[in-house]
Amino acid sequence: MTKVLALGTAALGLLAVPVLAILALVGLTSSAIACTTAGTGTLAPSAPVPAEARVWVAMTHAVCPDLPEPWIAAVMLTESGFHPDAYAPDRNGGTWGLFQLNAGNWSATYGAPWDADLNHNGVWDVKDPQIHAAVAGKYLCHRLAGVRTIRATHPDGASVRDLSELDDLIIAHNAGESWLADYPSIPAVTANFIRDVRSHVAQWSTPSPAAPGATFTGSSPPPVNSGCLNGVASAGTVIVPPGTPSTVADAVRTALDLVGLRSGYNNRCDRLACRAYGFANSGYLTAAAHWATMVATGHAHPGDRCPPVGAFVFWSTRGPDGHVSLVVQVDPACDPGRIKVVSNAVLDSQTGFDGGVYLVTLAQIESGFVTRNGYLGWSDPVCAGTQLARQP
Repeated sequence: MTKVLALGTAALGLLAVPVLAILALVGLTSSAIACTTAGTGTLAPSAPVPAEARVWVAMTHAVCPDLPEPWIAAVMLTESGFHPDAYAPDRNGGTWGLFQLNAGNWSATYGAPWDADLNHNGVWDVKDPQIHAAVAGKYLCHRLAGVRTIRATHPDGASVRDLSELDDLIIAHNAGESWLADYPSIPAVTANFIRDVRSHVAQWSTPSPAAPGATFTGSSPPPVNSGCLNGVASAGTVIVPPGTPSTVADAVRTALDLVGLRSGYNNRCDRLACRAYGFANSGYLTAAAHWATMVATGHAHPGDRCPPVGAFVFWSTRGPDGHVSLVVQVDPACDPGRIKVVSNAVLDSQTGFDGGVYLVTLAQIESGFVTRNGYLGWSDPVCAGTQLARQP
């Protein structure tokens, strides 16, 4: 308990602001996790994880909710065998602690060197399991954001085709992000790492009540919570044009996978919406032009504030370009506080990002980024741009 209190005083001063920024980038605290079961799987009671290690796993998950507890536990086991003072020498100076962080990653994330003892308990903070677990959560979230950027920038890459983003995170953590471009040529130790983590996750996961039967196996993209697909079958009003590369469900998964990007979509809301459906661009000059075309061609539903999942929602803005977002979760009562969209730039002023991608509700996006009075309506997901290359 004394270490937890120490984390809340000395160490928390270093962690608090960065952690809030990380939580903000996934949609104002952990709201992004409500739409993906990857982060909601729990550690089964039967999993052979020591009681004290379960506390450390929970702390890492609290800092980075995008990481499932079984995955965190599996990585912790593989890295350190749940030993907080584990050390492994290497040519770069070695690695310490539960997640085997090297000196550079530790100091960059924590703001203090390996031998720092900010709570004055006689133990290096890197070897203090509760401090290490929290710092590692922040470090892994940062790595995950980098992985997501790489996957979005290179959607045709072999690692995107064959691996989940958590597999890619292991490559980035264990070998370095540069190895993602070389996949499947990766170090044998890293390939074994991925295999071992997948095996443990499959055995140690308890499905989330919100998604019965869905557990992360590490061999496919995180499945979307069924609650986020309300309206796909029942609404019946979203018409996906023939020839569109992605289904509504696939578009939702893609959009959620892009959440957390720090850059790349500044003034590109229309491109982001169509990217989810498998297009490199929208084919329209602006979101305003896109909306006008939807109205003219009968694909628009002006003024309707109860859009179905997979729809594009449009707003007029102070400038001429307008704004568009993709609906990924609906509400039977059409509550704007429960309808969720994936949008660019909404929280850039809070996170310091430039064209980041966020998961927000209609109420949140209309609280200053756009206005409720500027809402135009929703349309079918019609794009006229260049399709992304199909996977072989």
